This record gives sequence, C-alpha cells and structure tokens, in this order.
Amino acid sequence: MKTQENPSARPCGHILHTYPDLYILISYQPKGSESNYVRASCEAVEEGNPQAGNGLSIYLSPFDAYLAAAYVSKPGNPFHAIPAADFDPRELIRDSGGKFHTALHCGWGANNGRLVIRRDGSIASLCGLTTLDVPPRGMDAIDLRIEEDDLSAYDGMREKAGLFAHSETHDAFLGLNDRARQKVLARAIHSIPGTVDVGHEINQLAIYDPEAAQWHFLPISVFYERTDESQRSANK
Repeated sequence: MKTQENPSARPCGHILHTYPDLYILISYQPKGSESNYVRASCEAVEEGNPQAGNGLSIYLSPFDAYLAAAYVSKPGNPFHAIPAADFDPRELIRDSGGKFHTALHCGWGANNGRLVIRRDGSIASLCGLTTLDVPPRGMDAIDLRIEEDDLSAYDGMREKAGLFAHSETHDAFLGLNDRARQKVLARAIHSIPGTVDVGHEINQLAIYDPEAAQWHFLPISVFYERTDESQRSANK
C-alpha cells in the first residue's frame, strides 16, 4: 500500500475521501524505488479466519490514533497517525476482492478498570466493522462515509462517559504542535490504572478524555447495545 502519490479522478488528487475526517496508522516500509510504500494497521474481519481478510483501522479521534500508534510501534518499526485521505487503499481493496473493509475504533477493551493488552503489545480495540464494495471503475475515486446511525452510536458511547463535546476536543488536540501532543499522550499513558493480558475477559469499554486527563470505564454493554452483532470486533 502507499501514501497518496498516484493521480486520481479528482481535481484534489486524492484517491480516498472520508466523511467525516478520519485517521489511520501507517508504517513506512519502502520497497525498491517506492519510497512511499507503507504498511497500514488493520483489524481481522473475522477472528481466527485469515481468509476473511483485514479491515483498515480507522479513527474519528486523532488522539486515539496517536495512542494506538504508540502501542503498535516497535523499535525500528514506528507507526504514525495520518489523515486517511493521504492513503491509497487500492492494494488493500484488490487483495480483498474489491471489498473495502474498515474497522471504526469505538474505544479500548478493558477488564475491571485495566486495559487489555494483546500479544503484540497493542491495546485491544473495540471496533465497528463495515464493508464497502468498490467496483473497478470506482477505484480511482473512493468515498468512505460513516453512516449517521454509526456516528450517533459513536457519540452515544462518549456521552455515556460524559464526553459531550468530543469533536471540540479533537480540534484542540490537532491544534497543538507535535511536542504538546506528545505531552498529552504521555499523560494518558502514565495515568492508565493498570493492564492485563489477553487471557482476561473484556468486560468494559474504556475511553480517555484528553481535556480532563481522565480515563472512563463503562460496562461492555454500552458497546454491544450500540453496535450490530455482525459488525462488532473485539479482536485480541
């Protein structure tokens, strides 16, 4: 996969447009002369079934994308949060037979006030899975739109945690310079109440409020009640 480079059918030159703005995680992994070749962070569409393919991890919250990148990164293989519109998803779509699977991050998996850490060191993510069919003629101008019902469900989860102005919090985070963003990120990491391994049941949805510098832990039912069973992912 690549960051945006090739011409598209749009005047702006982007292959991918997202509504609203979304963020993804990428790691630069040059291949020969392709210096902009990247690996994008994904979630398994069906746990334990690699044939089902992978869904591109997408984030409405730029802060959550930064936090995920901090835990997905490894020495010599850092991941970076970038606007999804800067990414060319066509290789991912071709590998999935013309289907654009995405995994919208809704919150973090937790067990009794402790974040669940996967075997690869990342934090378990609670996601809503969706699939967009992309015909060959539409591959040069792809629109990824989060449906109103899904946005409402996402907002509802945050409102349960008392986050009623989270979009303003996103804007404030994006308005910081990189050094200030790293300070906000460090404060969140150092205030994590605890962690457990994947052998523990995920019984809570965890959300961090960067403005109040506070973690919130909600019953897992808050996630289940607002997502369709066929679209949930809590991969470990």
